[in-house]
Amino acid sequence: MLKLFWEKLLITIWFVPAVIATGLVMTAIALLSFDRYVDVHNWPGADVLQIGTSGTRQLLAVTASAIISVTGVVFSISVVALTLAANQFGSKILYNFLRDTKTKIVLGLLVGSFLYGLALLSFIDTHATSSQQIPIISVAVNLLLTVLSIIGLIYFIHYISTTIQADQIISLIGEELNEAIEESLLDLDEQCMTDFLKQRWDIAVHAMPSETVLATGSGYVEFVDVDKLNKIAESENQHLELLLRPGDFVIEHSPILRIYYDEEISEACNDKLRLCISLGRKRTPFSDIEFAIMQLLQIALRALSPGINDSLTAIACIDWLSASLGRMANKNFPPEYLEDSNGVVRVKKRGFCFTDAVDTMFHPLRQNVTTNEMVMIHLLETISRILQVSRKSQYSDALFNHAELIIKSSKEHFRNSSDAEEIAKRFEKCQAIYKNTKTGLVG
Repeated sequence: MLKLFWEKLLITIWFVPAVIATGLVMTAIALLSFDRYVDVHNWPGADVLQIGTSGTRQLLAVTASAIISVTGVVFSISVVALTLAANQFGSKILYNFLRDTKTKIVLGLLVGSFLYGLALLSFIDTHATSSQQIPIISVAVNLLLTVLSIIGLIYFIHYISTTIQADQIISLIGEELNEAIEESLLDLDEQCMTDFLKQRWDIAVHAMPSETVLATGSGYVEFVDVDKLNKIAESENQHLELLLRPGDFVIEHSPILRIYYDEEISEACNDKLRLCISLGRKRTPFSDIEFAIMQLLQIALRALSPGINDSLTAIACIDWLSASLGRMANKNFPPEYLEDSNGVVRVKKRGFCFTDAVDTMFHPLRQNVTTNEMVMIHLLETISRILQVSRKSQYSDALFNHAELIIKSSKEHFRNSSDAEEIAKRFEKCQAIYKNTKTGLVG
């Protein structure tokens, strides 16, 4: 749950800027204290900043007002960029913009520099009888922050102008999907022993009474703390079967867990189990690979809509999806069964497998490209590419099944003989690769 809380903090606009701004205010206080005890007025070059208290206050006031004006511009550009991205690609991709820390660092630098200048202004005394010395180090750092703020503004404008481009957004989501795959899936050499664990689970829960735990609210499953569920099951001598996975939508009073038990179950135990399942208002890519696939899919489907009809953007999404599926085709998916510290199978999860990922990608695309020869041909070529890197027989079977569905759909919708012939050529190539690579694949 702490990981989920940290993930939610990272997508807020205020958290990173608040941390940076707080750090710069504390830096201002520390440097002011340092200036009081260290005499730097006789250091070489220190006379440049000895402009008197009135001049120092004027300098700080000018830089602070300039920085806060720039901050308003940056906030305005950010809102415009988010609006354009949501209108063009859909609101779901805003998650990736909000998760990006580069713009937040620039905002934090600007806000922090402004507050740093205010802290110095509150220290400078302009009274005629004042004998206060100018905090040269603090003022020098303020000038440095002003220069960094201008550099940050230039970088921010460059970054936003490149980030809102379609190819950049698609590649960003694709890279995040690949990172999620690397974190969630296992290397192909790692043994999962799924069949053996399933057999032990069936033996453990055989003839045991069961009880269903119902949801007390509605929402999307954001995170399931399976490790905590495993510990609870071990302490209560229970076996738990999860009836959902991250990304599923749960309605109130629907079943979420099935408990196999030997002793009577208390309502307090049910409440502890419910707390291990976090519900929210929207899906997130945290522990949900399918949602990351759906983000690219949404951009592709919007591009294929009659009002936009942008086949090239759809093809770019398909390319990045194929890169992710190719990575999955060289991985093992985590087993659905978890053992406790004593080696007893305690938890059965509702897993997500390679076939689910392939179905999530190809079914909606095939259904929306029935009259688009370019994209349909590219889908078949994509399947051919993934088949060439697939290392498990069942993965290749799932891929080729969609190739057969595509050629069947093309025969129903493409009456032009030339179009049908081009699609048939791609299918024959895909079929040849499938047959050639089937030999020697892992089962």
